[in-house]
Amino acid sequence: MVAVGKLRFRRRWLVVAVVVVLVVAWVRALDRAMPIEYYRVVDAQTVVVGSLTGAGAWTRLTSVVETPAAVTVTVSSLQAPLPGAGAANLLELVVKLHDPLGSRPVIDGSDGENVPRTRCLPPWYLAPGCR
Repeated sequence: MVAVGKLRFRRRWLVVAVVVVLVVAWVRALDRAMPIEYYRVVDAQTVVVGSLTGAGAWTRLTSVVETPAAVTVTVSSLQAPLPGAGAANLLELVVKLHDPLGSRPVIDGSDGENVPRTRCLPPWYLAPGCR
């Protein structure tokens, strides 16, 4: 009788462990790097990056890598497959740098491309004369 109880207990823990692994895998599959639309310089060591995100998504700054040649910024978003999640919202995230930006380009960590610089606030960041 004791052996049957231990077997059931182990089986329950195995089921719980499998469920936890599946949930973690599902969350990792929905969490991805998002493209950065633009950046704006606030001061020598602060830039703001703009990224489009879905409604209900958890979007955050996940990586800032500074080298003497460039600053690479990665924005990630955990997008839940909910109704209305396809609507795009512009989100600005503040990036604090250790060294002044100077003439270094800002690189998008999602695709390795240069991020366009703007001088205007949303929604006019793409207007003529802002870049």
